[in-house]
Amino acid sequence: MAKNEAITARKKKEKRDPKGIIAPLVVLAIIYIGLEIGLRAFHVAAYVMPTPTHIIQGTIKSFAIILPDFLFTLKIICIGFCVAIPAGILLAALFSQFDIVVKAMQPVVIWLVITPMITLIPLMTLWLGTDPNLRVIIVIIQATPIICMNTLNGFIHVEQEKLELAKSIGATKLQTFVHITFMNALPQVFTGIKLGCIFSTIGAVSADFVSRGQGLGDRIIKFLKYSNFEQSYGCIILIAIIGISLYTVAEKIEKRIVLWKK
Repeated sequence: MAKNEAITARKKKEKRDPKGIIAPLVVLAIIYIGLEIGLRAFHVAAYVMPTPTHIIQGTIKSFAIILPDFLFTLKIICIGFCVAIPAGILLAALFSQFDIVVKAMQPVVIWLVITPMITLIPLMTLWLGTDPNLRVIIVIIQATPIICMNTLNGFIHVEQEKLELAKSIGATKLQTFVHITFMNALPQVFTGIKLGCIFSTIGAVSADFVSRGQGLGDRIIKFLKYSNFEQSYGCIILIAIIGISLYTVAEKIEKRIVLWKK
């Protein structure tokens, strides 16, 4: 009872605390003003770095052109990310049941995590074809290993006392996994999911750069080709907004589910 009251009190305190919103806005305002003043004072050329005001104006002016590519990249990221989450968790669950599989697969998973997907995209395009929608596969391959690796780390590091307690009260292997192993691993699962947001965004934009034809990565190259530097930077900011938005959603869900983390 006391524990539930403590959790409720903490949640109410977090809702009342405005620092989580105000502090990032203050930092963004400082960066914006600092760049605006500094770039104008030192007369930095637009092709090196446009002022934030010019970037915003250029992006708004060309937003009708950017919007289809923005929506396409957003679709690829979201679909790939939503597939990568259950895929990564399921693979981690399967691997964790056998020590030999964990030892055998960990180097493969680590290799997939550390290998820049942009180096494999040309080969994958050759194998899969040039259909832009197939970039979802690249996002899945990019995000699944990092989710799997973090989740697996949570599954294999469970307190032995908890497992022995479950065994002593007659819990089945499935019950032990669902109620103890999985719940114990939730913080690591969400760490993998939040990293998966970043990797998904990187994978989708890398595919845009290499495969071309559609997407924000391709739009950046087209804008640079015609010296539309403000719009190019605007596309970069939109990519960042997608990644930050996904990360924020994952973080909010984690705070509602993993109540014992703090």
